[in-house]
Amino acid sequence: MENLKNILKNVPKKYYIITVIIIVLLIIFTIGLCIYSSNNKTDIIETDSMETAIEENDEDIENQDTLTVEVSELNEEVQTMENLPEENKNEVSNKPNKENNENKPKYYIKVNYTANVVTIYTMDSNKEYTVPYKAMVCSTGIDTPKSGVYKMSGKYRWLLLFGGVYGQYSSRITGHILFHSVPYLAQSPDSLEYWEYDKLGTSASAGCIRLAVVDAKWIYDNCSKGTCVEFYSSSDPGPLGKPSSQKISSNEQCRNWDPTDSTSGNPWKSYVPDLGGQANPVEQNKPNETKPQEPSSPEETNPQQPNNPDETKPQEPSSPQETNPQEPTKPEEKLPDTNENDSNEQEKVEDSNTNENEENLL
Repeated sequence: MENLKNILKNVPKKYYIITVIIIVLLIIFTIGLCIYSSNNKTDIIETDSMETAIEENDEDIENQDTLTVEVSELNEEVQTMENLPEENKNEVSNKPNKENNENKPKYYIKVNYTANVVTIYTMDSNKEYTVPYKAMVCSTGIDTPKSGVYKMSGKYRWLLLFGGVYGQYSSRITGHILFHSVPYLAQSPDSLEYWEYDKLGTSASAGCIRLAVVDAKWIYDNCSKGTCVEFYSSSDPGPLGKPSSQKISSNEQCRNWDPTDSTSGNPWKSYVPDLGGQANPVEQNKPNETKPQEPSSPEETNPQQPNNPDETKPQEPSSPQETNPQEPTKPEEKLPDTNENDSNEQEKVEDSNTNENEENLL
């Protein structure tokens, strides 16, 4: 350090001044470069903006050309319309309406927030949604819209919902409001929140419209994107009423499945309810099949029973008929063996027979 101090002391002052000047010049040079580069950037930006403006102007010119062409075409169509007869004018004016009606979705959905009912409408002959087609029991929630009309958009076979649960056959109405099944604990049909299924028909969701699987799947399969969904509130469930819902919590064997789910392996398909000693629905079908056999046996025996008495009845009177002619013969055997008596008795019998024949004729 002492050597450096000695060297610096021996350096003349003019060298200090030169070094300071060089440093100042370098600083000024760097500042100038910065200013120059910034000016170039602004020039580039201005040129880019000019080019984009020119392109936009060209597009505007093209659009104006197309507009002028369209206007000219419209004028020509108007002129042709004026020259057409009135019948043809009506046909041409009705074409756009027909096209709009053909593009309309097949169904229109109304959600009754108060009654927790979804009603599906289809079109009448005038292409208006006035014909009630199907009703579904549902569960609405606090965030469910109370009014307004929305258009359905996305669809999802399985969808992760709030709270880490899953919904089957989800159809988006607006934002986070969807049609979907009752929630599942996992992406599996045997993990149903059965306690929530029992709440169908009441307000139980966070905002979505919960449905049974069969109803959620029907909307998923049949209502296309763009189908209108209208929300309203009324104590009247609607023209088709409010369908009932099944309570499944007490059935520990099947309650983890939706009873309406058509997935293979659903235990509800083979479940037979216990009716307290009475015949189960499936068992009732078996006697129904055997019932025709049970009455058949009496039917087979019934004709035999009347036939047996019929056969015996003629035998019973036949015996007296057979004995009746024998009764007169018995005295004949007991009578003395004289030819005169026999002849007299034969004459008496003949006379009696002739008298009976005469009485029958009378």
